[in-house]
Amino acid sequence: MRNTVYVKESIETLLGKHDSLCLHHGSIVKRPEMVCLERVIHLYLNDKSIGSLVASPSQLRELGAGFVISEGLAGDIEDVVAYGNEVKVYGGKVERRKRSVTGSSGGISFGKIIRKIDSNLTIEQEDIFLVIAGIVSELWEKTGGAHCSVLFSGRKIVAKSSDVGRHNTVDKVIGSCVLNGIDPSACVLGCTGRQPAGMVSKAINAGIPIIISKAATTDEGIKLAEEAGLTLVCRVKEDRFCVYSHPWRIRDLAEEESVTG
Repeated sequence: MRNTVYVKESIETLLGKHDSLCLHHGSIVKRPEMVCLERVIHLYLNDKSIGSLVASPSQLRELGAGFVISEGLAGDIEDVVAYGNEVKVYGGKVERRKRSVTGSSGGISFGKIIRKIDSNLTIEQEDIFLVIAGIVSELWEKTGGAHCSVLFSGRKIVAKSSDVGRHNTVDKVIGSCVLNGIDPSACVLGCTGRQPAGMVSKAINAGIPIIISKAATTDEGIKLAEEAGLTLVCRVKEDRFCVYSHPWRIRDLAEEESVTG
């Protein structure tokens, strides 16, 4: 398989300019504003159509590989070919496809495939804020219209993606992990987006043990994380965070609980 290495994403291919009337320093002026590009991407698994996604036109091989893994459609990836707006993924051990739905994450989903997280990875409280600092996106700063996800391993970013869809950013960093032979069970996933069950299930299917998000979760997202053994940390701000499941993976948090409990 042709591997893909993590490099800083060039946002020029993700940006467009459009004129708008803006209130600027007390006056209405006509000026060009940066906006995110979006395209309809058609996905295939072993030459069979599995659906289409609205996504930013970058990291399309990663998007294809990550989607197939995160939705539990295949157990491994043999090759990914992206041409224009078509992405063809070839993989083995294809799982029986479940009913396609549109999830609250905004993308198509084939239903949850419950698996248990097999990882003893733990982190410290300060690592939570390190991960959140890593999801700062130049594309969001220029447009205000993009989400970002990162994968950390050993306190270093090993994958990063910006996209108009928060579900796409997760698929893309998972795909980067798959294409580069990175062990997902040793990684922490950081996200800008909300974490309902459809988002949490993507990390579970990839074997990622910890999700850290600046946004909120839902009751079903928490339930799924608890059942699968995933540590879910959400609503992270400068001086706060909430751990909703399996807090033992946050080492110093567990120590504080034992002292104050």
